Amino acid sequence: KQWYQRRVQGLREKPTSIMYGLIFENFSGYIKVKYGEDAWDNVRRLANIDTPTFSIHQVYPEQLLGKLAKKTFTTLGCNADEFFEGMGFFFIEFAAQYGYGDVLALLGRELRDFLNGLDNLHEYLKFSYPRIRAPSYFVDNETPQGLMLHYRSKRRGFTTYTIGQLKAVADTY
Repeated sequence: KQWYQRRVQGLREKPTSIMYGLIFENFSGYIKVKYGEDAWDNVRRLANIDTPTFSIHQVYPEQLLGKLAKKTFTTLGCNADEFFEGMGFFFIEFAAQYGYGDVLALLGRELRDFLNGLDNLHEYLKFSYPRIRAPSYFVDNETPQGLMLHYRSKRRGFTTYTIGQLKAVADTY
């Protein structure tokens, strides 16, 4: 009876984590660019995904990304860290296709300013993505040799993805 009550009334159910289609389109786009359209079609079919594209403003269960990733790694034989770093690097070019390149270019002239501006960018993106669960970035201890970046996220497993994004930003801006 307790299971029935929770199922019918939604009581005490842990909410499913969601992720916007923008990240899923980034994922599929990276596969298409690096491995080809056929590779993406094969991965999505193995993951039981009927449509070849995702709507960037629609939310999807976060677990779907893990499912896609597992199918990708076994099907394409790629390393998870290398894949997600490459996907993160690709994201900067990918985001520019949706008009975010100009916004990124305005975040700061120096790397420190750019990184410290990312939280403000994510706040701005809440108008388009109201359920966004964005990471947070904070820079301290900057020296002529480098800086210390603090990266915080409620999501697990996005560190190498973020490293790829940072490398692309350093190359691009």
